[in-house]
Amino acid sequence: MRRLGDTMSLMFRLQSLAIVVAVLSAAFVHLHLGEVIPPARMLAYDVVQASFIGWWIVSIAFERWRGVPDDTPDGWYPHTLQVFWFGNLATVGGFWIAMPYGTPELRLMASLLCVSPVVVEIIGSVRARGRRGFLGTIAPVGIPLGLSAWYLLSDDQQRHAVALFYGTFTAGLLMLREHLQNAVDEAYAAKAEAEAARDGRARFLAAASHDLGQPLQAARLFFDQTVNARSAAQRKAAQMRADWALGAMEQQLRQILDHLKLDARVVRPQVRELSVGSIIARLAELYEPAARLSGVRIVAAPTRLRARGDEALIERALGNLLVNAIRHARARRVLVGARRHGAKVRIWVIDDGRGVPEADRAGLFQEFAQGVWSSGDEVRGGFGLGLASTRRLAELMGGDARHEPCWENGSAFWLELPRGHG
Repeated sequence: MRRLGDTMSLMFRLQSLAIVVAVLSAAFVHLHLGEVIPPARMLAYDVVQASFIGWWIVSIAFERWRGVPDDTPDGWYPHTLQVFWFGNLATVGGFWIAMPYGTPELRLMASLLCVSPVVVEIIGSVRARGRRGFLGTIAPVGIPLGLSAWYLLSDDQQRHAVALFYGTFTAGLLMLREHLQNAVDEAYAAKAEAEAARDGRARFLAAASHDLGQPLQAARLFFDQTVNARSAAQRKAAQMRADWALGAMEQQLRQILDHLKLDARVVRPQVRELSVGSIIARLAELYEPAARLSGVRIVAAPTRLRARGDEALIERALGNLLVNAIRHARARRVLVGARRHGAKVRIWVIDDGRGVPEADRAGLFQEFAQGVWSSGDEVRGGFGLGLASTRRLAELMGGDARHEPCWENGSAFWLELPRGHG
């Protein structure tokens, strides 16, 4: 509350100071030109300035009375934009009314004073959030354009020089505004990225504290069952379950390391041309024991296709897809194969399991995504990082990874890589 109050008082003080400057400017005209300006013109000048200043005071009071939803300079932007435009009209109108009766020196000094609010409008039209809009973009041009028009239509000897000054001065300030806007945008983007990273770390720690404990407790329970088993069959079943739980922990720890390395951006792929068939055969052999324990048969489709990528990263990415199919799909068979797709090679991992529910598909490749399909009574093998890591690894090698939503009677995922020359 104190911070909001300070923001409000700052906005109020700034606008109050600007109102005082406007009143002093009107007094300056009265002091130096009051005796030479015809009474009708002087009255018109006073009406213009008093209307603007009076509206300004009332509008501030009204805004304070109703309360601004976002009590920041950006939240006050609509009101500030109105002040800019009414101020532009009052300034240019007052100059056109009064300055024909001033000396060239007085006109030059008055015009320089009139153009000073342009700096405030340049800074004030920089947005922290949201779009500036057309009126906000051209607001700083109003006063220089109006004064330049007056000079060019007058017989003042300095009219061309003054108009040229206004043009270059305003153009320079507009370029400065773009630099300021870019700096503000980059600062907010960096802030959003830092907040997202902070939230990600919090979710990561929460997931780690919960999910690492689950297989650890399961392994301890299964170990106790192994020690206290009354028959060889019970002992064998408990050993298999303990092996399953320890395998889940191993996968989780590997996912933690992969996630940390990817976040730290220390993973540098060593891209070269590789045999896709050899990678598929090696992975099928590597994951065959885990698949057999789950009652799953891995079918490796032979292929002569070649792809460009980092062999270790490809195996990690495909390994994540295979683990998902083995642990969560409740499938009887998993097919791993490859096909050409234009200038790419798609390596498919297809299972005949229960598929991915519609509710889970949108966030499949988001970090920490664990859908309802993975919350059964089995020991979960990760933090919901596997698919997210697969996509990030694929992107590092110039590829992609996705789920095929049109696949029926199971689920299908593919890892896409640049195709080799073979």
